[in-house]
Amino acid sequence: MTLRNLILIGFLAAYLLWYAGTWTYNDLYKKPRETLTAQITTLSQQIDGGIINRDAMQTFYGQYYPLYLRSLPPAPNDARQYTFLLLEMLQASGLQNSDVRENPPTRTPFGANYRFHVQCTGTLAQFSLFLYEFYYAFALHRIATLTLTPIEGDEEKLTFTMTINALALDSTTNPYREQVGNHLPTSWGWFFPRLASNNLAVYQVIEERNLLQAAKGGLDRADYTVLTGLPQVGYQKEVWFSILTTDEPPIRMKLGDTIRSGSFSGKIVEIHEQDIVLERDGVRWLMTTNENLNQAFALPPETAVRP
Repeated sequence: MTLRNLILIGFLAAYLLWYAGTWTYNDLYKKPRETLTAQITTLSQQIDGGIINRDAMQTFYGQYYPLYLRSLPPAPNDARQYTFLLLEMLQASGLQNSDVRENPPTRTPFGANYRFHVQCTGTLAQFSLFLYEFYYAFALHRIATLTLTPIEGDEEKLTFTMTINALALDSTTNPYREQVGNHLPTSWGWFFPRLASNNLAVYQVIEERNLLQAAKGGLDRADYTVLTGLPQVGYQKEVWFSILTTDEPPIRMKLGDTIRSGSFSGKIVEIHEQDIVLERDGVRWLMTTNENLNQAFALPPETAVRP
């Protein structure tokens, strides 16, 4: 074998060795590594996205946790237990001739909406107690419409006609369906206040308003007793009330005086720039200038001193 052939064979061997090395590097190392890197990147993105979705779901369920707990049972037969709850509240409030009728549920994007038509008779005092119990209850419900009709020959009792909506969230999206089960919602140790005050005495003043007095031929003088001024007289402020139905001069009062007009009677306990605070049967009422006595707003018992 000549030197020329040996050189050619050497070049050929070197080429084959280079080719084999390049193929081995590309096909057995580089490409699998790139593929693995791409898979790792994709998995990392999916993990990051999963964490974001998980956090979003935790935030969502944390935010709407009370709603799921307050939902009616998703099954229609179980949700009808709500009818008995309404009847119990009506009976406990002293209302009479109670009639509760349920319409077929209507589907919503979040579940089913139940509509109940309620009719009963009683006094404003009994109905204010029902309202207190209704909004103190834990269920996801509300009064959509309310009609008050006077009863002929009875100056105290009224007929109340209501439309009540109650919501049952979709069980497939309810993460607490096993906890809630097929029973009506209870507090489960949670408290979600919907009332301005949890003191029933704050709402008992409703019975004294006599809402239909004008319709029956009478007027409540408190509706026409207006806070018209808070002038500074000497070293102290005065409170001026005007009776719009008469030509009498303003009633001039001071801190600690008691205003009695119609169904309203209250002691002046605070005087401010544009409003005053009256105290009546242990309940504090906020009244602003140009408002009448029956427009005074009941302050929660926690509001000891107005800022």
